[in-house]
Amino acid sequence: MNAEDVKVGCFQMMLVLLLGINYVIVAMSHALLIFHNYTPEFYCQAKDSSHKTYGCQETANLSIVANLTSVLPEVPVLAACSGEYRFVTEFAENSVVTEWGLICERRYLSFLGPTVYYTGVLLGAWITGFLADYIGRLPVQAICLYAQGTMAVALYMVQSYPAFLVLRGLQGIFVQGLQNSTYILSLELVPVRFRTLVALIMQISWSIGLVLLAMLSYMIPDWRILQLAVSVPTAITVLYIWIIPESPRWLLAKGKLTEADIAFERIAKYNSCCIRSRTENIFLQEACVKSNATPIKPERKSRVTSVELKKAKADENQREEATSLLNRSEQTERKVIERTSETNSINLENSSFTLDLHRETSSFAKNFDEKNLPSSSICDRNSRTISQSSDQREISLKDTEVVLYRIKKEDMNENEQKTENKKKQMNKMNSSILKNMSKSLMLRKHGVIMICQWWTSAMACVILDDLMPNFPINRHITFAVGGVLEIVTYIFIYFVVSKYGRRLSMCIYQSFNGAVCILIAIFLILKTTTTPRIDLVKTIMLLFGKMTVTGTISIAYLYTVETFPTVIRGSCLGLCVVFAKLGSLSILHSLLSEQHMPLPVPLLAVGILCLIGGLLVLILPETLGRILPDRITSMEDIIDDSSCKRDSVNVENDTKNNLTDKQILREKLFSEDWVDAGNGILVNFTENKNIE
Repeated sequence: MNAEDVKVGCFQMMLVLLLGINYVIVAMSHALLIFHNYTPEFYCQAKDSSHKTYGCQETANLSIVANLTSVLPEVPVLAACSGEYRFVTEFAENSVVTEWGLICERRYLSFLGPTVYYTGVLLGAWITGFLADYIGRLPVQAICLYAQGTMAVALYMVQSYPAFLVLRGLQGIFVQGLQNSTYILSLELVPVRFRTLVALIMQISWSIGLVLLAMLSYMIPDWRILQLAVSVPTAITVLYIWIIPESPRWLLAKGKLTEADIAFERIAKYNSCCIRSRTENIFLQEACVKSNATPIKPERKSRVTSVELKKAKADENQREEATSLLNRSEQTERKVIERTSETNSINLENSSFTLDLHRETSSFAKNFDEKNLPSSSICDRNSRTISQSSDQREISLKDTEVVLYRIKKEDMNENEQKTENKKKQMNKMNSSILKNMSKSLMLRKHGVIMICQWWTSAMACVILDDLMPNFPINRHITFAVGGVLEIVTYIFIYFVVSKYGRRLSMCIYQSFNGAVCILIAIFLILKTTTTPRIDLVKTIMLLFGKMTVTGTISIAYLYTVETFPTVIRGSCLGLCVVFAKLGSLSILHSLLSEQHMPLPVPLLAVGILCLIGGLLVLILPETLGRILPDRITSMEDIIDDSSCKRDSVNVENDTKNNLTDKQILREKLFSEDWVDAGNGILVNFTENKNIE
């Protein structure tokens, strides 16, 4: 069975929703960095004194400090607090920064948390991508799901900051593996017409995770308890992880036909259970409503005419001639019986099956004659059937055994050849995947262009997040509003991508990213005075840029999965995520060194790169409505526009022909001119009357 021929039912929709829970876990784990590094207002409490000094303490009296200030006059030199730093919190909030005092001279340690986590994400995308292509999507998903849950529980009990960094790095590895394997598996479980909808559900699940994290962080001020609460959905997945099947598309691409058939049967079985329960409820409702309905019209019996009687008499004459010939050839018949006795058990079973069929057909003919022929001919029929039965059995044995033996032998040879060819093809395919990856110019070209999209969009996302102003409202509300805006953005992108495709949408959104970054850089360069109007325009541009960057990343996920074949899809998606995280880390480093590099410089660089990426994406093929490629060799056939159009036209013509045949057969079955004579034979009596 083909993966595109699977009918989508309630079971697949339930699987997509359950896989969305995994995406909720991923979103909360990625966004925890914001709440871990929350730094409230603090002050230095001197020893044996009630004097409070808010903020970090600066010193300028030492000779070393004088030398440093002469070289770097803009860099403040921070001194340790003579007493103790204390934090001003409204609800006794406790974060990683407040617990280990990562402020002022120790502020650099707070940046290690995101750096270590993103490094783990980078490694996890690379490693789990290869594992997902090698051992399957479902095993990688299960391993990453429960490993990251274990790390989340361990973070609740950690007591030192170095151990915290190690556990966060390991959690980043497994969280990113869970994200990639879940996204790929969800898209591979449904045919082409549902892929965009499934991608929308996954992205909405991501936004729901952000909103849920904002609610939990508002109710739970301690970061340790919050970390434990985030791991609760992982425990819920134990109830449904055994229901999720392996990707049938990956199983077929790897040549595991038996496992693929089991997965298809499992999906069809659960879908049929849902349909059966629904149809039973419908039938019960119809029975209650239509209890006083009119009775069903009984089946119409077949009619017998004079023409049919003439045909029956002609058939009787032919049978008499056959019996006379059979009586003359008794010796040849005995030889046939001896040959049939020497055949193997398989042919004997087939012959017994044909005998049963012959008995059924002879009994049907006998009943037909007894019911439809006049009473005078019934006695003759009974006398003839006794002599004809043994002869007809021997002839059927001879003919059917010879034919079935030939068919059986041909089928066995064909099956052996097919299995051998499949084994050879799978061995060649598994050994030549890496060779094709290195030799395929088209694959390298598409990979470089897709990496450019991920790299530029990730840098634009980080730099726009850093420039986003702090609104005067509660930070939890701000975070939740951001998640709701992302849901609106994903719904809008769903309609844009469904109508205009992936390529044009990616080009437009990347152009918007570049334009926003360049305009903000121009604002910062030409800014002389700050007015409320200019600040409002800048905030609106930043919000618009944040929405376009979010849309670009969501399109990039879908476009990457649809572009690369099944056998290397996990590796290619992991490689794209690796370069995205490299871009994020590089732009973070440039933002930290703001004293050495003014902010408009990275903004202009990122804007120009986004514009270049928007032009390069036009080289990629359009994947809207295209079947996912399974192998590297089939990637070229699917990308070819002419072949895709030709295939779609042929499929439409075949469906039209099948529909017309079914309509014709239905008209014949329910018309009064055609009568079912048995064994799939339809007889039209009006034609015979017209001939007469």
